[in-house]
Amino acid sequence: MYKVLLVDDEEVIREGMTKIIDWEAIGFRFMGAAENGIEAYERLMQDPADIVITDLKMPVIDGLELIAKIQEEHPEIVFVVLSGYGEFELAKQAMRYGVKHYLLKPCNEQKIIEVLNEIKDDLLREEAKEQQFIQENREHLAKVLPLVREQFLRDFIASRAYTLSEYEYYSRLLQIGEESLRLVIFQPDGEYGYEELFGLMKGIDQAFDRKRYLTTNIKNQVLVLVEAVDDRELIRLLTQVKEVFNAYHRLEVSIAYSGEGSFADTPQLYQEVWECLQYTFYLGTGSIVTKTDIEPSREHNTSAALLFNFDAVAVAVKSGNITAVEQEITGFFRQLQAKRYEINISKTYALELFMVIIRQSKAEAMESYIGKLSELMTLDYLEQLQEFIQAIALQVTKENYDRIVTTHNKLIKQVIHYIQEHLAEEDLTLKGLASEVFYMNVSYLSKLFLRETGEKFSHYLMRVRMEKAKELIAEHDEELVYAVAQRVGFGNNPQYFSQLFKKYTGYTPSEYKKGLGSNIF
Repeated sequence: MYKVLLVDDEEVIREGMTKIIDWEAIGFRFMGAAENGIEAYERLMQDPADIVITDLKMPVIDGLELIAKIQEEHPEIVFVVLSGYGEFELAKQAMRYGVKHYLLKPCNEQKIIEVLNEIKDDLLREEAKEQQFIQENREHLAKVLPLVREQFLRDFIASRAYTLSEYEYYSRLLQIGEESLRLVIFQPDGEYGYEELFGLMKGIDQAFDRKRYLTTNIKNQVLVLVEAVDDRELIRLLTQVKEVFNAYHRLEVSIAYSGEGSFADTPQLYQEVWECLQYTFYLGTGSIVTKTDIEPSREHNTSAALLFNFDAVAVAVKSGNITAVEQEITGFFRQLQAKRYEINISKTYALELFMVIIRQSKAEAMESYIGKLSELMTLDYLEQLQEFIQAIALQVTKENYDRIVTTHNKLIKQVIHYIQEHLAEEDLTLKGLASEVFYMNVSYLSKLFLRETGEKFSHYLMRVRMEKAKELIAEHDEELVYAVAQRVGFGNNPQYFSQLFKKYTGYTPSEYKKGLGSNIF
């Protein structure tokens, strides 16, 4: 019910209006009557009415002064002016204060009730509008509150300066208390977009349900403040998120979570999880990292330089030795894994290795390899760096191997051709060929010859000479032994030639000739 106060200095008016109207029957609660403006003002300050019916002419404080004073404190109170004939000018002044309702003395019950009902209808309409406005605001707030929560957490993590009053306001709005919390950061691995990020957030909502406190995303990473459950329960929930995300999107997600703290500790908790997340660079995709996981790494002497022989890998790549290249690269990344430098330092070392490798390629190929530098620097994990660099290294090594094989084949063909052309020379030796003809190291040429032909040079030369001798004996009926020996490089020692020929064929030159005549061979 709306409360009504009557103000009039005439007792007959006060008593008459009090008795002739059944206030409760018409939906009002009558607060009584004040006989002057001062009394009315004091009563209204203690217990404001909804409607005040006031005379204009009263001693000490008249109706206009009362309206002016009350509206300063309670502008929502509706005034009804009681005026008599000849008070038109005073009524006009009341209009300046927004007074819309007048009762002309003397007034009957019906007129008073009509005015009151008119005011009640106005008040009900205003209340309905107010309620509608409040409801619309609540609905709007319900829609935007999740965004407000996200933005507030994002700002707070970024250490935006909030005043105490702002912090208290948002704490009430977002129902932030002093409970113990943990901050979790989720980083999807591989290529992903908004759909995958949205799917990850849905998976988090399902797994944590009421344990989730606030959620936001920064740099396409999802951050969640959750209830401070114990490690075992938290890892169970995080594993559930990982499994659901992988099942729907075929992607891994790396996760780091903090120790316990209050909401006020959130910026520090964020620094903690961010540092933890960096160590997934060494731990690999799909890791769950905590502060306890990275403590041993901090004890390593990461200030010491990497002890790695870059010349050794350069030689291995240049010589086409694939096995050696794989061993060198594995050793390099094993050291980085053990050292756990700052990520940029590890990437700098990896970049140095990359440049050493591609410098062993042909000049025209280097440009295409250099174009892959940007891809190398965007890799998020050490294992990806190793796979990337090893693939490039093996490609360059294979190219070098093929080129070396082609070069070696050509060289050995030249050696074989030289042997055939100079078979009669007694001083035909590998040492002489290496130093005087091909200008190479004799040991290297010996190994190369063995690798390409499957025979030692001395064995090959002996075989070619004996096969040539067999041809000469077969082609010439009267060919003398010393003549054959001379043509295959044994001109000064035909007897030694005969001995070697028998050892090779099982026959002396003359026996071999006779055997040909009798079709033994």
